[in-house]
Amino acid sequence: MIKKLYPDAYFNNRFLNDSTRIKSFQKEKYFIEKFTGLNKNVCDVGCSTGEFLKSIKWSGTKYGLEVNERAIIEAKKNGIRFNKNILNISNFFDVVIFRGTIQHLDNPFNYLARTHLSLKKGGLVFFLATPNISSLHYRLFQDLPALDTKRNFYLPSKKSLIDLMKIYNFKFIGCEYPYFNSGYDRPFMDLLSFFLKFFGLHNKNIPFPGNMMNLVFKK
Repeated sequence: MIKKLYPDAYFNNRFLNDSTRIKSFQKEKYFIEKFTGLNKNVCDVGCSTGEFLKSIKWSGTKYGLEVNERAIIEAKKNGIRFNKNILNISNFFDVVIFRGTIQHLDNPFNYLARTHLSLKKGGLVFFLATPNISSLHYRLFQDLPALDTKRNFYLPSKKSLIDLMKIYNFKFIGCEYPYFNSGYDRPFMDLLSFFLKFFGLHNKNIPFPGNMMNLVFKK
C-alpha cells in the first residue's frame, strides 16, 4: 500500500536540486550537532535518494529504509546501505532519523518499537521536518504545508509525540521549531498571508512559526 503512494515522480526534487530543501537540511544539521556527531552508525527511515545525509556530510556509516526502487538506486550512489535497518537488527544503530516521515508511516507504532530495539543504549532518535498540529496555523485552519492528505496516517504534535515515545521508553531531550532561516521563511509575506487567510482572503497554506518541529529522544 505505502509503495503505491510514492511513485518515481514523487522524488523528482530529491536530487539536491531544490535550494530551499538544501538550506533546511543545514538548519537540521545544526540541530543534530547539538546532541551528537555525524560520525555514527545511522539509519535514515524514508531516506529517499540519500540527499539529506549527503548534504549534511554525514561521515559515519549510513543505512536507510525506502519503498521506491528508483530512490533506492540513487541512495546507494550516495553511500546509503540497505542490508541493515531498524526492522531487521537489534542494538546496532547510534542514531535513527525520521525526516518528514513519521506522519507517512501506516504503522508508526511498530516502527517506533523497532527503533528502540535497533538502537544501542544511549542511542538517539531525531524527528526532523515534522509537522506540528498544535501550531497556531493548524489550530486555526486544520492544515499545514507539510501535510499531504492521501499520505498521512499519523498527525503529530509535540505533546503527542513525547507521550508516544514514553511508551517505548525514550527520554525527550530537545526540541526546536525551525522557521527563521529555514529556507521557507518569508516573515513579512507569511504574516500578511496569514492574516489574509484568517479573514478568508487567502486559500493557500503558509509557512509560519511553529508549523514544523525538530525533536530528539534518547534510549
